[in-house]
Amino acid sequence: MIPPVVTSQSSPDIPLRIISGIFWAILGIAIMLALAIVLLPSNVFLAISNYLQIIAAIAGAIAFVYAYYRYGRSDCLLYAAGAFGLWGASNSAWYVNTILGRRNEVFPGLIDIGIIASILILTVAYQHAFPRKRVAGNLLLGILAFTLIVPLAILITRGISLQTLMTFLYFFACGSLLIIGLIHSLGEYPLILTGTLLFAIAFMIYPLRETFFLANPFLNVIGVVVFSGLSLIVLGLIPACKKIASMALPATLA
Repeated sequence: MIPPVVTSQSSPDIPLRIISGIFWAILGIAIMLALAIVLLPSNVFLAISNYLQIIAAIAGAIAFVYAYYRYGRSDCLLYAAGAFGLWGASNSAWYVNTILGRRNEVFPGLIDIGIIASILILTVAYQHAFPRKRVAGNLLLGILAFTLIVPLAILITRGISLQTLMTFLYFFACGSLLIIGLIHSLGEYPLILTGTLLFAIAFMIYPLRETFFLANPFLNVIGVVVFSGLSLIVLGLIPACKKIASMALPATLA
C-alpha cells in the first residue's frame, strides 16, 4: 500500500496550517517572554519558560508522528519525533528536580545523557531527511575547532571531572548536529537552519552556565532560545519532508 501523500494540487492542508499556527504562536510568545525575563526577572517567567519548552517538545513530537503517517512515512520524521520526545521527557525530569528543591543536582547527571542523546538523534534525522552536499571546508573546520577548543580549555583549566566531561559531550553533540546538518543541505532550509543554530547554541551555553554562571539572571533566557529553536525546526522540517515525499511520489507509482 502506498502511504498517503498530500501534494501541492490537493485541497488546502488544514492540519498543517494548524500546526504552523501553533508553533508560530509559540515563537511570538518566546519574544515577549525573553523581554520579560531580561527586563523583569521573576520565577514566574522562568516557570512559564520551562512549561513552554516541554510543551513545544512534546507537541513537536506529536506533530512529527502525525506528519509521518500523513506525508509519506519518511524516517526522518520518526527520528525527529524520537529526539523531541526524549528531550521533552528529559527536560520534564529536570524541572521536577528543581521543583523538589534539587536545583544543584540537575547538572551533571543522567538527565544530561538524555538531552545529549536527543541532540544526536536529531542529527540522525537530518541525515535521513536530506541529501549530502558540498560545504565550504573552512566553515566546517571553524565549527569543529570551536566545539573542541572550548571544552578542552575547560578540561585543562579545571581538570577532569564529571562536569567537564559532560560539557565536552554537550559541545561534541551540538557540533555534530551543526556539521552533519550543514553537510546534509540545511543551508537550503532557513527555518530549520535557524532553529538548529538556536538549539545548538543554547546547549553549548547551558553547561557553561551550570558550571560558571549559575547566578547570572540574564542567562535564564536560554530556555526561551531552546523552545524557539524547537519551534523553528518543526515549522521547517514538516513542510520540507512533505515536499520531498511529494516529489518522490511519481517514482513510487512508477
